Amino acid sequence: MASSEIYVKRIRTVALALFAFSVLFSVTAVEGALLLLAGTLVFERCRVEKLPLLLRQAAGQPLFRLWMFYLAAALLAAIFALDRGAAFAYLPSDLIKYLCFAVLLASLKEDLLGTMSEFYVAGAIFTATAGIVYVAWFFSSYGTFYPRAGAFSNPVRYGEIMVIAFAFVLSALLLPTRLRDGERSRFSMGPSGRMYYLAAVVLLFVTILLTRTRGSFLGLAAVLAALLAVDKQLRKRAAALVAAFVLIGALAAVFNPYLRGRVTGTYTGLKAAVSGFSPANAETTGNKDSVGITIRMELWKMGFRMFRDHPVSGVGPGNIKSSFKTYHPGPLGIQETWSSVHNLYLQQLVERGILGLAALLALFGAMFALALRNFHAGRNAYTLWALTVLPAYYIMNLTEISFQHIHTSFAVFLALAASTNSVTSKRNAV
Repeated sequence: MASSEIYVKRIRTVALALFAFSVLFSVTAVEGALLLLAGTLVFERCRVEKLPLLLRQAAGQPLFRLWMFYLAAALLAAIFALDRGAAFAYLPSDLIKYLCFAVLLASLKEDLLGTMSEFYVAGAIFTATAGIVYVAWFFSSYGTFYPRAGAFSNPVRYGEIMVIAFAFVLSALLLPTRLRDGERSRFSMGPSGRMYYLAAVVLLFVTILLTRTRGSFLGLAAVLAALLAVDKQLRKRAAALVAAFVLIGALAAVFNPYLRGRVTGTYTGLKAAVSGFSPANAETTGNKDSVGITIRMELWKMGFRMFRDHPVSGVGPGNIKSSFKTYHPGPLGIQETWSSVHNLYLQQLVERGILGLAALLALFGAMFALALRNFHAGRNAYTLWALTVLPAYYIMNLTEISFQHIHTSFAVFLALAASTNSVTSKRNAV
């Protein structure tokens, strides 16, 4: 192997390790790692004078056509946007998401999956520890568990990040790759490794509970439900772990009254918000459980009004904030204007119209279909990760717009790229 090839491979390994470690907490670092990965791909093709091959390979990747449909729908919505400047300024974020998926598919080859796993789990442990340390410090200083766990981002986003990491560590525990004679393992786990991953999954589970965010609780439940639904063999392995999680959750609720209140009060708050909701009596400030629900309901109602006025192409990407006062003259909660309706599907409908939502749903459906095909092609930690995390991710987007945030969307693309490349050689051999 030429020295330049060795050098490029080392750079790619470092960049991938940085991406996997930092995707949980740093936008700057993960974007830098992505740029470095893309640079190695371009350099390799330029060195052999085959740069057009890179474009042909990108066009042949899974989901390419649906990504192009999604980007075209966004472009169309921007052309007819109420504020074209804001809409076109938003479009690069959509393109970056596609580039992230394409670069990871091209870079995360089979021999780098183990490196990715090690650094991703290390990053998850680091990020979870930071969140727990904050809660522990506040309790030791003030004697209360009132603050929610969060590190490097708000508790809602942080909880979603932890759910995605939890799904991987749990998948690795249930389907570890074992060493076989004469074969290099992608990812192996001996007794010490199993204890390490077991400690990590408990740490992540407790951290998710301490975020006290409804979206992460829903995502956590969806991951566990998906594991139990995959097949009978996995169901037996997962049953004991799920029982342990239920016990840990019950103990955490006993010792943390705010967690207990969040769990028991959500239903009460939802019922109160639904039965008593009106502009005159809706509570949108304070610490009651109904406040967050009431604000979302008002945002959703406003979103549907915006959609009715702009059903085909929407108001335009990034245009909700500039249109907010037209549909909601007064403040909502402690904010004068909002840029999100706190539901990805409604957000896409409002900003991009029916075509935009159709493009998103088609992309999401194809992502899940790819994950399912990968799992059938090869049962391993990576294919199980993608298969279990995608339903959770789709559910978490019911109350947030996580697909539009780097920490969560990049991590999901990492899961799908790892899933696809872990079975590519096996699929090609068939």
